[in-house]
Amino acid sequence: ICALKTNLLLDAATAVNYAVEFPLGHNLSLQFQQHTPWWTTRSNKHCLQFLALGTELRWWFKSDETLQGHFVGANVWSGNGDLQWNRKGCYQFEFWSAGRSYGYSMPLSRWANLEFSISAGYARIPYQHYIPTDDWQILIKDKSKAGTLHYFGPTKAEVSLVIPIYYKGGRR
Repeated sequence: ICALKTNLLLDAATAVNYAVEFPLGHNLSLQFQQHTPWWTTRSNKHCLQFLALGTELRWWFKSDETLQGHFVGANVWSGNGDLQWNRKGCYQFEFWSAGRSYGYSMPLSRWANLEFSISAGYARIPYQHYIPTDDWQILIKDKSKAGTLHYFGPTKAEVSLVIPIYYKGGRR
């Protein structure tokens, strides 16, 4: 069994996202995720463009390969983005983070599970402020407003729809 997933919280915010999870044995699995919100207004005065890639190694308390029940995990993320709100909040950034997670996955039907998870950890976020030109086409770096943000706390919350994919005659 492997599973395809989408985080319903990000879906509600119209942020493209997906995950794929593979069992590595009776209690372990490995998940790969991508989040890509990409919003820009027609005037270019507002945008949120963001690409995040992550992986999570999970330990399932239930000793089988159904990817159901309680789990704990360790995750790492990396990505970059652009946040622009008129001329005041214009930042480009990169980040990486590492943390621990806890979650629970339960069956909804024969073909779907619902998964809840939360993660906390550390994130390092180098950022650069910029000033757009009058036509919003060119971004000029503001060297006096650059730095690195160090963050400890919640890093991820998910309510995911999970579609298990069975192979080699696997059953639920």
